[in-house]
Amino acid sequence: MLKPAETIVSTEPDLADKAVRSEFSADIIERLDSAVWVFDFDICRVIWANKSALSAWSADSVEDLAARDMSTDMSPAVARRLRHYRTDFLERDDAVFTEVWTVYPKGVPRPMLVRFRGVRLADGRMGMLCEGREETSLLPEAVRSADALLHTQLMISLHASDGETLYSNPAARTAFENHHSNLRARFVYTDDFERLLERVGRDGETSLIAEVQTVNGQRWHELTARSCHDPVSGSPSILLSETDVSGLKEAEALARKRADHDSLTSLPNRMALPVRFEALRRTAKRADARIGVLFIDLDQFKEINDTMGHEQGDVVLKEVARRLDLLCGPDDCAFRLGGDEFLFVALDTGSEPDRVPCLADEILENLSLPIHVDRKPLTVTPSIGIASFPDHGEDAQSLMQRADLAMYAAKSAGRNQYRVFDDSILSERQEELDLLGNLREGLARGEIEAFFQSRVCAETRAIICVEALARWRHPERGLLAPAQFIPLAEKAGLINPLGLSILTQTLAQQCAWAEAGIEVNVSVNLSLRQLCEPEFGNVVAQLLDEYGCPGARLEFEITETLLLEDNPVISANLDQIRSLGVRISIDDFGTGYSNLARLTEMTIDCVKIDRSLIAGLPRNEALVKMVIAMCNLMQVTIVAEGVETEEAAEWAFRNGCQELQGYLFGKPRPGAEVEAILRAQRAASRQSQSDRTSLRRSA
Repeated sequence: MLKPAETIVSTEPDLADKAVRSEFSADIIERLDSAVWVFDFDICRVIWANKSALSAWSADSVEDLAARDMSTDMSPAVARRLRHYRTDFLERDDAVFTEVWTVYPKGVPRPMLVRFRGVRLADGRMGMLCEGREETSLLPEAVRSADALLHTQLMISLHASDGETLYSNPAARTAFENHHSNLRARFVYTDDFERLLERVGRDGETSLIAEVQTVNGQRWHELTARSCHDPVSGSPSILLSETDVSGLKEAEALARKRADHDSLTSLPNRMALPVRFEALRRTAKRADARIGVLFIDLDQFKEINDTMGHEQGDVVLKEVARRLDLLCGPDDCAFRLGGDEFLFVALDTGSEPDRVPCLADEILENLSLPIHVDRKPLTVTPSIGIASFPDHGEDAQSLMQRADLAMYAAKSAGRNQYRVFDDSILSERQEELDLLGNLREGLARGEIEAFFQSRVCAETRAIICVEALARWRHPERGLLAPAQFIPLAEKAGLINPLGLSILTQTLAQQCAWAEAGIEVNVSVNLSLRQLCEPEFGNVVAQLLDEYGCPGARLEFEITETLLLEDNPVISANLDQIRSLGVRISIDDFGTGYSNLARLTEMTIDCVKIDRSLIAGLPRNEALVKMVIAMCNLMQVTIVAEGVETEEAAEWAFRNGCQELQGYLFGKPRPGAEVEAILRAQRAASRQSQSDRTSLRRSA
């Protein structure tokens, strides 16, 4: 161990420092009652000590004390405080600190009043000269409070009334990069600092949560401030304690986000709408602008959920949300209200002509693009209703209700379009609600009737099948077409009982015709919801048995997209229906997504080419021929739908359609009228057969 005079060089002009500098001071230092020792920051050891220090540290010799590695049981708070000392000593030659410390020689606590100062070691590194006096007179509370102040993570600092920093405990020094700076500099927002000073000046104390700038960046701190006096100068001052509550604020922010954001799409939800709208409304009033509220509902989304499952439906919803979010301008916001309903709120300052209608067109275009799910392109279309502030309402709720009404009007008009709210929609909606109330009662009273439309042989024009189509014989409104009540039945969850009623009536009619000697096939449209019922196959089997109808005389019409869905319930129902001998036909073929490879795997008996393709003849002749070629590859009966002219009928026959259906061969009629036509056809057929027989005999 080097001698003190050789190891320590100091410029501090007090008694202990002069003694250490002097080569004759060893004896004086040894006689001092004060414990004096030198601490090496880098190796965390005492490298020199006088006799009083050895006694204080319960060490037999300097070598014994120097062998102790102080870092082995040093708390993080003490380590931080030592780093603070070293920094201060390097920054300021005159830095001196006097504090109550408790040392633990051989595990025994010993409180001491210690004076710390910097001292250069022989190799030029900064060390620390310590002068300690054992404080046996201190009350336990005082010792513990001093120790707690050193170790606590609570940031405590003392400031002059103007914010000048007078003292920072180790936790506060660690938190703030420039602990000597004015308190004002800690605050991210000066208003928070001014509010703290104002409240302390008025009430003597205050608490607030504010953003502050720390060594770890911006953090949220809970600050408690009290007015007091500086114990050194006696001047008015502020005692401040701070706790980092950033974790709590982040948890609160996450909770708020979960409360007002949709967990699936991350869009704001219905709960967020009032606050967001109110902010936008203030902006609109200041700028004399309008706000467009667009209510968006995805057409046929329930079918995707029912056929492909909710997991695939969620993929579609997330992609729709993403596309809506991309369309948002700086003042716009997209919301998910729930299910397949979205809301788009847009600021219209008038700088862009017709911004809201143009935005609606963009939404229609972007949402109608295919969405790939499990390598399958799915197409969903939106129906959009538009209401605007201030024309249609002042608050979010009333505007959303009116946009919702306009959306339903768009759906009723054919879907995949937008409609702007007007007063006529209210009366239309009321009429629809009245009709919906009547529908349930009408079903129970048997007002929904099966009408039948003929399907003829393309060559002979003889009726070989009739398609059952629903009509509502309303007691006040007369005969209503399917477009007037089928969408209502879907909304009200009545499509299954309605479909079952039509199927039952059809089989009863077919049975009656058979008993009258009229043999004709019947076809019935099936909805997705019917096929998704696990017991549907059993219901068909029971009805066929009840009415004594052979399965081969019944045909079910389904859409091509429904047939392609990978749903085990649908597949099981179709397999059971096929096992009963029932024929399966694809309706409206040629307008949806067609996977020819998949279609050829399915057992299909008939394909009905969509009426829109037939109506486009001869302009789209090449397209219809291609569809017919596809049907030939599947080796199915080909039916041309929507045939209204003799020219269309002739073209369809010449190009390979075996059967025809449309107004050219009759509109849908009640069963009794169709029966009369079938009887006449049978009589004519018998007469023709009799004439041919007579001719053969006469020949």
